[in-house]
Amino acid sequence: MRFLFLNQYFPPDPAPTGLLFRELGDHLSALGHEVESIASGQNYRADKSRKRMVRETRALTSIFFRGLRARRPHVVISGTSPPCLLVAAALVAKWHRAKSVHWSMDLYPELALALGEMRPGILARCLESLMGWAYRRTDRVVALDEDMALHLQQYGVKAEVIAPWLPAPAAAEADLSTIHHPSSAIPAWIYSGNLGRAHEWTTLLEAQALLEKRGSPWRLIFQGGGTARPFAQARARELNLTRCEWKDYASENELRASLLACHAVVATQKPETRGLLWPSKLALLRDLPRPLIWVGSLEGAIARELRTWPHAGVFAPGQARELADWMERWQTGEKFKVSRAADAVGERAQALEKWALLLNRLD
Repeated sequence: MRFLFLNQYFPPDPAPTGLLFRELGDHLSALGHEVESIASGQNYRADKSRKRMVRETRALTSIFFRGLRARRPHVVISGTSPPCLLVAAALVAKWHRAKSVHWSMDLYPELALALGEMRPGILARCLESLMGWAYRRTDRVVALDEDMALHLQQYGVKAEVIAPWLPAPAAAEADLSTIHHPSSAIPAWIYSGNLGRAHEWTTLLEAQALLEKRGSPWRLIFQGGGTARPFAQARARELNLTRCEWKDYASENELRASLLACHAVVATQKPETRGLLWPSKLALLRDLPRPLIWVGSLEGAIARELRTWPHAGVFAPGQARELADWMERWQTGEKFKVSRAADAVGERAQALEKWALLLNRLD
């Protein structure tokens, strides 16, 4: 079979969705299928706050017309970036008389509405109707977790759940000496990756302020970029934080080592976006032998899973004091049993096998 992948980003760009598409494509190629990938050629880590609508419109237009000119595929597999890519993919599939499969990474326009980027009204209703039309013309929809699958039911979609996995590292593992012993004796907790509109950061800064007020040695590190980073930096200055550090993105080769050099790792998500996206950084954090801090919805699939781990702390936005207390207990002697919470290799193989079975059923 011939598969055509449509997504805004593909390697060598480091976008997490592109890495997953590449691994699925490699898996299908290994099974003897033909795979073609079409992306926008844009930079995921570039400043997306400027002329965002123009940027995404250009990406959608480019992917659409290149998809029409592509060699006729049997199956078109689309992501969700840029917004309305599913609509373009449905038209491309119709043009080629191919099957359409949608890999739902996030939901638009629901996510834009939840974050206040779009106001309820005629435009939102038109987009919802357009997406509904595209969903009804899609042969299979894959959601990242049960919360997302539940949201998709409003379109009459019965989505299959295939959890995102940790892509195989492109380089050697980090120095094994750091796996159980962070490189610094001074405890550090780290938020690494994109700090965007959907990510909660206020609670982290307020927890760090409490730790500093109490004389605790914890350092808070933000590693990466994103549209919310300047606002977080301004808030850190308002709180007069002295042990809050800001670093650039780590390269793919350096990311795991930079996380293992710290004593705890962090993932966040605004509760109003539950089921509308899945924080891609969780795939890696789940595989690290480090305490994992989650700040987000206390309900839903992510929180339910993390509560089963002895080394994870689950907190709602605003629970800065509870978070600071938890970190102090860990640092002062109440060591939680820490190990890899997930078998990344096994989960990756299982997810790819689920994809292969799903695509085989299209025949």
